[in-house]
Amino acid sequence: MKKYAQVSIVGRVNTGKSTLFNRIIKKPLAITDSKPGLTRDRIKKLVSYTEIPFYLTDTGGLYPPEEDLIWEKVKEKIEKTVDESDLILFVVDASTGLLPHDVEIAEWLRKKGKDVIIVANKIDIKKKDLYSFFSLGFGEPVGISAAHGTGLQELIEIIEAKLKEKGFLEEVEEGKPEKTRIAIVGKPNVGKSSLFNALCGDEINIVSEIPGTTRDAVDIETEEFIIIDTAGIRRKYKDPIELFGAVRSERSLRYAEVAILVIDASAEVTAIDKKIANLIIEEKKGIVVALNKCDLIPREKRSAVLDYFKKELDFINFAPMLFTSALTGEGISLLKEVIKQAKKSWERKLSKREVQQFQYSLSKNFPFSKTIIKFTQEDVRPPKFKILTDTKLKNNELKYIENKLRETFGFYGTPLILENDFPKQNS
Repeated sequence: MKKYAQVSIVGRVNTGKSTLFNRIIKKPLAITDSKPGLTRDRIKKLVSYTEIPFYLTDTGGLYPPEEDLIWEKVKEKIEKTVDESDLILFVVDASTGLLPHDVEIAEWLRKKGKDVIIVANKIDIKKKDLYSFFSLGFGEPVGISAAHGTGLQELIEIIEAKLKEKGFLEEVEEGKPEKTRIAIVGKPNVGKSSLFNALCGDEINIVSEIPGTTRDAVDIETEEFIIIDTAGIRRKYKDPIELFGAVRSERSLRYAEVAILVIDASAEVTAIDKKIANLIIEEKKGIVVALNKCDLIPREKRSAVLDYFKKELDFINFAPMLFTSALTGEGISLLKEVIKQAKKSWERKLSKREVQQFQYSLSKNFPFSKTIIKFTQEDVRPPKFKILTDTKLKNNELKYIENKLRETFGFYGTPLILENDFPKQNS
């Protein structure tokens, strides 16, 4: 018996699937807009506030416009999601009534032998039609307004009743260590989605030669991690939807613990790469740099290439930097281990004895004309230290202390916060 039920949302484009997804998970995770075919990737989240917890997956709309160049990829993902699902929420549009595409989708789901709930969205529209959906053969439609939350409680109760019938239980898995939350960030077309898939061990996200394929952020839970793939961050955006995807990428950092900054190893460092690195530091997250597409770099040139990237990104010299190739799998296993070490450093709490010994050594060997009165660790995630001195420390003096902390304790792949307290001078 699987621990959690798998519930998926399917339907034709622009029926409000992503709005319903956001409403059920109680977070604005999926991008919503009136533009058809916006959701391309599968987005999966655990719904735990219900009596029976379940995973909910949002999918791309079926039958998007013919000009959608990656439609075949989208279709493959939806079919795989349906095959893995225990229950389907088939979202239809009450404002338009039954359409031919709805009938085709219903027939497809019937062939799959899936348990289906018809969810008739947009019942807040004056001119609405629920009765035509009875002909699909999945029982009485559940009328809702995803935009306003109308009918949501009834839908949740029906979902829970269906899951109980299938034997899913109320208990949740406990006792396992919390998994590291990773955000994969970088500018467009550096191989983030391919790296995401390599870390997952399965092609979860849509990979395409078309830059900017990923518009949304996608959370996938593996045995070791919760991985968030994000839309690429660039200097300018073609439309508000693309801009919102980038804002979501930045927001995803707030929910992550370690960020993988993905850079194309075969290209030069750009101002955008540096901007994203600074964004990770501003959000105070652990950081690992993946020099991706290393299969394009000859072995004999890699040392020089690594030196180049270390020089260009010297302001994050504490971040581990390694070559990866999602194509060949090179560096993926090492990347996983490095992520774990960065997480440990990010939440490391020094013992009282370690802090005392460090203060003693620092006071004894401090090469500046300042007195270290007291040194304490105030917080973790990331480590935060407070230094009490007789006069204010300069930036280079704070940097010296930071370097000594890293030299002594490692603090691998994490920013450090150093605060300086000193007596205020009388004017």
